[in-house]
Amino acid sequence: MKRLTFICWMSLGLVSLTLSILLICDLMIGLIPDQAAQIFTYRQKYSEAMAVQYSILAQREDDQDIQQALNLLVERNADIQSVALVLENGEIMAMAGPHRALWSQPSGDRSTLDHIQIPIFKGDLHWGTLQLRFPSMDTGIWTHVLDNTWVRFLVLVMVYGFLGYFLYMKRTLRQLDPSSVVPMRVQAAFDVLAEGVVFLDGDDRIVLANRAFSLIVGVDPHDLIGSTLDGFEWTSPDPLTPLITYPWKTARQDKCLNLDVPLVWERPGKTVKNFRVNCTPILGVRKQVRGILVSFNDVTVLEDTIQELELSKIELEKLAHRDPLTGCCNRRALFEAFEDQWERVQRDGTDLVCIMADIDHFKSYNDRFGHAVGDQVIQIVAQVLSTALRPLDIIGRYGGEEFCILLPGQTCVEGMLVAGRLREHIERLASTAIRTTSGQKITMSFGVSAAALGASDYLELVAQADKALYVAKENGRNRVEQWMVNEAVAASAQDEKLMSHSVS
Repeated sequence: MKRLTFICWMSLGLVSLTLSILLICDLMIGLIPDQAAQIFTYRQKYSEAMAVQYSILAQREDDQDIQQALNLLVERNADIQSVALVLENGEIMAMAGPHRALWSQPSGDRSTLDHIQIPIFKGDLHWGTLQLRFPSMDTGIWTHVLDNTWVRFLVLVMVYGFLGYFLYMKRTLRQLDPSSVVPMRVQAAFDVLAEGVVFLDGDDRIVLANRAFSLIVGVDPHDLIGSTLDGFEWTSPDPLTPLITYPWKTARQDKCLNLDVPLVWERPGKTVKNFRVNCTPILGVRKQVRGILVSFNDVTVLEDTIQELELSKIELEKLAHRDPLTGCCNRRALFEAFEDQWERVQRDGTDLVCIMADIDHFKSYNDRFGHAVGDQVIQIVAQVLSTALRPLDIIGRYGGEEFCILLPGQTCVEGMLVAGRLREHIERLASTAIRTTSGQKITMSFGVSAAALGASDYLELVAQADKALYVAKENGRNRVEQWMVNEAVAASAQDEKLMSHSVS
């Protein structure tokens, strides 16, 4: 359905204003005539004139002439349905028309619009009453309205007033049309631009809009003239920083450029549009702002592409730092985290625990059940280990079936307790998670070391934990061993040695 144009709305407004003036004048000075009152006055005066004639006949006591006069009155006057001359005692002396059927006596001696009663005197005495029955004015509300002269007058004012106002406004606004002020080559240049361009006047109303902006908002360029940009309800792309002032208002207030402002426009049921808006104030001779040139650059596709690239980058970074089988840190990410934690140890003087863990007899799973089951064993073990750690702890797949765990801020004693708890969880939970291993128990061996034990760097700390793991393997597996410093051996020129310390 095509919407009414701006000129039509203005014409309707002026017609409504004219009708309002007429109705107010009627309310104040009675401009509208009361048609019913006029008819009643006419009928009453007509009936009084008839009553005077019948009074003369009544004085002559000529009953036959009175009857003939009544018959002629009804025959020659279509507005009179019936008439009767009623004596003082209520007896009908003469009657014309179906008076008894049509007459309904009003209360008292009053007359109504369709029941007129005029007294007839014989000398000074009340001799009788002349009753005239006129057609009823109650013909239905629509018939009454359409037959009303004042209503027809108002309808003519509406119709011809609208046409007159429409033609006058169309001719007048043609002189104010921007196309008559802006050269056609300028309008054509604006229409060629891929970005939407709008020119606002001193009241922030649109006086010029190019075709690109028309396509953006889905409104014809001519229908945009006179409207405001505020009516499109622009919003901020960031919900945490809502839009307080539109950029074109800021440019008008500050009298300076307002560039690259992000705006979002969302129509119900339509896709969200993202724009970068540039506002340029047009200054007069006295530096007053005469208008604002606003351009809308649609960056929806560009921002969607950037977002997709960001997601792809995050996914690639995840793949680059995560082991695809277990989801734990891969060896590269593990050493990057290890290096950061070691710098923190050196800077803050805190401790750092390194745990090396290895699945016992892992080769047997691959040999007996195949590599698919072996991969399942690695996955279950990684899952059990991860769920038993703190959120700030770091776990990585060191290689094959071997894992490395970092416990920031923990001491070696606390690391031994954590490793013991991990060993128990693996022994109790991992085997039941894989049914294809025919009840073969899954266990792990653990080696623990801490920065406080004297490692010179994080690589040496890993080597210490790995040597402790080797001792656990040698001492029967499914054990936790700690790297220890042997003071007696150190005094005889040996720096370090492994000593077993079982916590199983």
